[in-house]
Amino acid sequence: MAINNVALRTTLAQLTRMRGDLETLQQQLGSGKKADTYGGLGAQRSLSVSFRARVAEVESYTSTVDMVGLRVKLMDSTMTRLSAVPNDIRSAIDPNSYVLRQDGKTDAQKVARIGLDEVIGLLNAQADGRYLFAGTDAETRPVVDLNTMLEGDGSRYGLRRVTEDRLVADLGVQGMGRLEPSVAGPTATLGLQDPPSDVFGFKIASFENDLAGTTVAGDETTGLAVTFSGTPPSAGDTFRLSLTNPDGTSSSITLTATTADPPGDGEFAIGGDPDTTAANFNDVLTRKIRQTAKSDLSAASAVQAGREFFDTYGGAMPKRVDAASTDPADLASATGLRDATTGDTVQWYRGSNNPVVDGDPTTQPRNDVKARIDTNVDIAYGARANEEAFRTLVQSLATVAVAEFDAAETNDGARYQALMERSRDALAFDGEAVSPADVHAEIAVAAKVATDAKERHQVNKSVMLDMVDGVEGVTMEEVAAQILALRTRMEASYQATARISQLSLVNYL
Repeated sequence: MAINNVALRTTLAQLTRMRGDLETLQQQLGSGKKADTYGGLGAQRSLSVSFRARVAEVESYTSTVDMVGLRVKLMDSTMTRLSAVPNDIRSAIDPNSYVLRQDGKTDAQKVARIGLDEVIGLLNAQADGRYLFAGTDAETRPVVDLNTMLEGDGSRYGLRRVTEDRLVADLGVQGMGRLEPSVAGPTATLGLQDPPSDVFGFKIASFENDLAGTTVAGDETTGLAVTFSGTPPSAGDTFRLSLTNPDGTSSSITLTATTADPPGDGEFAIGGDPDTTAANFNDVLTRKIRQTAKSDLSAASAVQAGREFFDTYGGAMPKRVDAASTDPADLASATGLRDATTGDTVQWYRGSNNPVVDGDPTTQPRNDVKARIDTNVDIAYGARANEEAFRTLVQSLATVAVAEFDAAETNDGARYQALMERSRDALAFDGEAVSPADVHAEIAVAAKVATDAKERHQVNKSVMLDMVDGVEGVTMEEVAAQILALRTRMEASYQATARISQLSLVNYL
């Protein structure tokens, strides 16, 4: 009879535990992990959860950096080209080369149009399904096509019509920049069109009178009256008039007294009496003002019209002449501007255009698009196509491209030169002007921060994974040694159990 005693039950229980331990060790040897569940890690399970959470966080940041990197990389290449376009166009613009081709355009104008088309394409760049220069409105194509921008769309004005209306308003009723020269007896008067305008036409900036025997009454705001006396001017005496153009630039007119017959350009004949001298002075002044209006003023008017059409930054609307109608007579007597509407004028920029507050960085375009790339670390890389840097580029190219010249018009050569000089100056981005390269530098800083963060995340992830492995992983050599030791113990236990199970009272006696 077998003896089923306490010793046998104890030995069998030990064998069961060792068999369980062997299975656990075999699983560890196969998986390299201490356990399949966090519960199996015992007191170290909280460390494992913490480390894995950090790894997941780092992977999330890395994914964000990769996404941002794609966008910023495309922005970088786009703005590299946007920074190069101004220099390319400036080198192609020669203000002194006025040669109209069969289509009525100069070579510089053709280059400007091609450049403008390229710039529009660059500003409409996409990455990962979003427009890069549309601010927060990443799903809207930010810039209209070239033809719509210049020529309009149906009943909506484009730049060409806005520019034409502005020129009529700047020239005024008499076509002399809203100045009205006249003469009565010995007095030549430079009056202002009534009603006066603070917006359109020439503004008298200053004057210098070196004409002997004359007096000047009035001032820059009311007009000037030059009165000649019985003492005639001497040959070589001058009268200098400085005028401010609509775009803020200056033009000057100098009239010189002469006894030559005929007088040269800018000279007026000294007459035998004050009335004749005044009439001669008025004739030359009228001619010079008209010439300047057709050259400098007209070029300045086009530039200013471009500014008012394109300057929509921060929620502004394009500006148009505020007139009763588009009839030339109404335009020539208009005194101010009005905000255009979406129904009557093309909105060249259609991305997000929230107000921008000086001193509040959160309203700046860069903060239109932000991404968190690390704990408490955000980068801002938003951009709007109507920011000053891009707007100046588009505006300068469009103003040149849309201009019309006539070979039969004697003053168009001077107008062309004046317009090209203004455009070249604008594309130089001198002084405090913000250039595409400046915006590029800001985006490059964001890209550098993101790159540094990615490198940091790679190191942190590697460290965290090592720590996770230290908590969850096992050493294969140790597990193998434990298995061998456990098998030895189990074999000994089996042998002892076998002997105990064979014991009987007969054998025992």
